[in-house]
Amino acid sequence: MSWYWWMTLGAVLALVARSGLPGLFTALRPVKTCSWCERTSGFQVLGHSFEECQGPRAERREEDRRHEEQLRQRVQRKQNSQDRATVQAERAARHEARLRLIQVGKITTRHTARGNSIDLTGWIFDRTSGPGPISITDGSLQSYLMTGAPEKAHGWTLPELHALAHGGSCTCDVVRLARTAAY
Repeated sequence: MSWYWWMTLGAVLALVARSGLPGLFTALRPVKTCSWCERTSGFQVLGHSFEECQGPRAERREEDRRHEEQLRQRVQRKQNSQDRATVQAERAARHEARLRLIQVGKITTRHTARGNSIDLTGWIFDRTSGPGPISITDGSLQSYLMTGAPEKAHGWTLPELHALAHGGSCTCDVVRLARTAAY
């Protein structure tokens, strides 16, 4: 045989080896299949094993995140319930401590150099009607003459007094200032 034929035979063998050897190597290599991917997709998935698969890890992270969120929501609901119970207890105590209203006065706003204020004038409460310790036993009346939170003096809040003075809800300056009143 001449050298020409040897060269042609070598080129053909090189082409066959180049195209056939990777297939031969993959055929000889054990096929990796992932049981988790196969279970979730319904098809056999090749190329990685269960140990290499990211799906179970991501599923576990999502499950842990959901569990933590449920715990956080449970704690938040419990805290909200406790806060509501505290507010209701305070409201009930304040309602119990209310002084009896004898005379409805005026509620007005005033603009001063120190800022806006709400003035309560002419309000008279019965000091003997409260459940707490009564400092005056002769049944005298108390006129409201203090600054600060009115519920600390006689148990009535500013919105309640406003509703009594104006006969219900309205859109006057008192309502606007009562929302941001600092006592």
